[in-house]
Amino acid sequence: MAEAVPGLAVTTPKEFLTCCFEAARRTDGEVGNWWQPFDTYHVVAITYRDQRGTIAVLWAEMGDLALSRSPEPLPPVEFVDDVALMGVFAGLSSHYRVWRKDELERPFDPALWPHLDPDVVRHYRPQRVGDALFNHWETQLFGC
Repeated sequence: MAEAVPGLAVTTPKEFLTCCFEAARRTDGEVGNWWQPFDTYHVVAITYRDQRGTIAVLWAEMGDLALSRSPEPLPPVEFVDDVALMGVFAGLSSHYRVWRKDELERPFDPALWPHLDPDVVRHYRPQRVGDALFNHWETQLFGC
């Protein structure tokens, strides 16, 4: 059984990268590229030698984490689930939420997200929850 990493903080891009290295190690993957395509989220590519290929891990500094099959997950992001990788990430830290594909692809309802800037939401009109969380908008949706 793999040793735990108790209380692994993930509040900075460097901590996110550290978490990705640990998740890759635990799932027999290898960290490849990492980058920040927009101000709203960071991406780390984890490559596997099996049928999974490359999975992009997306992390928004507000504490949201998702997976994409795309090597360059630009909006609109194609989200995926990888049960093993998602389970490892969920167990590594409580500083982020691991979103499932079905949650990210639900229709976005602004009434369920009252903390989001309504002007930004009206302007960009996100279609899915994932579009609101992992976006390319010039203005920070969360106003933090």
